[in-house]
Amino acid sequence: MATKTSNSAWVTVAGLSLLVLLGASLRLHNLDGKSVTHVEVFVPGIRLPHGISVPEERLTLLKVVTSTLNSDTHPPAYYMLMWAWTKCFGTSAWSIRLPSALLGTACIPLVFWLGVITRQTAAGWIGAALMAVNGHQVFWSQVARMFTLACCLGLLATILLLRIASPSHASRSLQFLYVAALLLGLCTHVFFWLILAAHMSWTFLNAWGQRQAIPGAAKLQFLVLILGSPLLAFSAYQNGNTLAALSNSTLVYAREFLQFAFVFPLMNYSSGVYPDHGKILMIDDPHLSILRWLFFLLSVFLFAVGISSVSQPKQIDATLLNDSNGPSSTGWVLAAGVGTLAILLFVWVAKTFAKPPNPTIHSTELMTVLPFLLAICAILVQKNWEWLTSWRPALVNSRFLIGDQALVLTLAVVPFVALSVISLFKPIFNARGILPLAPYLLLVLSAGIVRLARHPIPAAALLVALGTAHYSGLKAYSHLSAGRADYKSFAAALSPQIGNADLVFLNPEFHSTPLFFYMNSGWNRVVGRNYEAACQQNPHARIWALWFYNYEPELPKPMEEALSGYQPVRTVEAPGGQAILYVPK
Repeated sequence: MATKTSNSAWVTVAGLSLLVLLGASLRLHNLDGKSVTHVEVFVPGIRLPHGISVPEERLTLLKVVTSTLNSDTHPPAYYMLMWAWTKCFGTSAWSIRLPSALLGTACIPLVFWLGVITRQTAAGWIGAALMAVNGHQVFWSQVARMFTLACCLGLLATILLLRIASPSHASRSLQFLYVAALLLGLCTHVFFWLILAAHMSWTFLNAWGQRQAIPGAAKLQFLVLILGSPLLAFSAYQNGNTLAALSNSTLVYAREFLQFAFVFPLMNYSSGVYPDHGKILMIDDPHLSILRWLFFLLSVFLFAVGISSVSQPKQIDATLLNDSNGPSSTGWVLAAGVGTLAILLFVWVAKTFAKPPNPTIHSTELMTVLPFLLAICAILVQKNWEWLTSWRPALVNSRFLIGDQALVLTLAVVPFVALSVISLFKPIFNARGILPLAPYLLLVLSAGIVRLARHPIPAAALLVALGTAHYSGLKAYSHLSAGRADYKSFAAALSPQIGNADLVFLNPEFHSTPLFFYMNSGWNRVVGRNYEAACQQNPHARIWALWFYNYEPELPKPMEEALSGYQPVRTVEAPGGQAILYVPK
């Protein structure tokens, strides 16, 4: 038996290593091939010209935090980590994208691990394989953004929750790691609150259904909720940014999400995925081919079969979440004090350094009491827990709500439903934001695949369908970009033609800033405002007028008026960008 166990372990290590190597090769292949886009120049350490770049240059940690909270829509943790990374490894395209690729690769064994500890080893293998070759996961693993970090932290926190919920008493180190993973996730992406909500829903439903004392996991989650509440106040402030509004197309996103978590590209503004060459379409890709609808129906069927496969472990009432050790009421109150101080400090920083601050600063000021309100709520729940568990509907004992496998199902469903409701009031649907939810959906779909694959004919048909779909998705994503302009090609075509005495006119917006990543010299000749004065000061200079995104019909009005005494003589074009050389008439 020992020999058999040893051989099984070696097979597991070898198989998982192959999947990790496959996923890593897809993510590292041609990592710096595509152009850096506007979503990536937010990475700290990149040199940018003052006054004509959006965002402004972020070289100090203080600048990283203040500019993120003032002008971004995300919490600052990813940028703070990248500030340290770029200090050590530089800001080349390969360097700034490598953390995303490594974190995306790390999600593969974590999916397998989650499958194993929820008694779904076969589904864990399939889920890990699907994670390795999922085109949407590979695409965002090659972009310097926070999505793979949030995905990795979500998986790690979920695994730690199940370890804490196991029959044995959770060690302090496990509890600390769980709190740290959740807090770092909340500081990384605003949608991570949905993962915390799913964790809390599952924990309370399980404890409620078993009529146990309030579990230690729930106490830890209350602590995270209180300590993380300042981020909600910060998010209220960031809500004033125009980029905070995306999509409310629930049916479209549900359709594409169910298809193995966007295995096919959804190309539009809210998805953040665009063609890297050719004309840029300003309408959504409808994806209404017959084959796509058939694959959608297959995905829905597998999801339904996967849900029906959810089971409870034997004697779950006596084993799960029976450890009540956790933070006390005093700890919650102290955490509320820390949270309130954090909000007050943020308000002071916003009013001092943002000139002027967003009007939403008033909403943030009102939320100063939020940490203490949450602490009071936690204390009331704890004191009235026995009364709350004295009655329970029969539904609470459902295998779809309680048990280890129910946690995976909860994470696949509850966050998406919550996001759908929120988007009715604030359109925030976006495919990249849902990326951290993909592992749980893939595990549910994998459970359905396991059920159907018991028979050879359905197994062969599934292998062909899924293999074809994932290969097609990977191929399609390889020709897409996270931005609507190819700044790398544009700079390569334009740089040799710009003379030492030429001026460069551009509109200082986020869509023009990535050009400075490749044209990193001669910034003193770039003009982003007062075009008329620049023409008067340099009456004989040639002028290059630049603008980006091919739906702009003409030059900005101030630039056009300043160039009224000039005539165009040459044009340089690249996907999403155009430069016209003007000389005095």
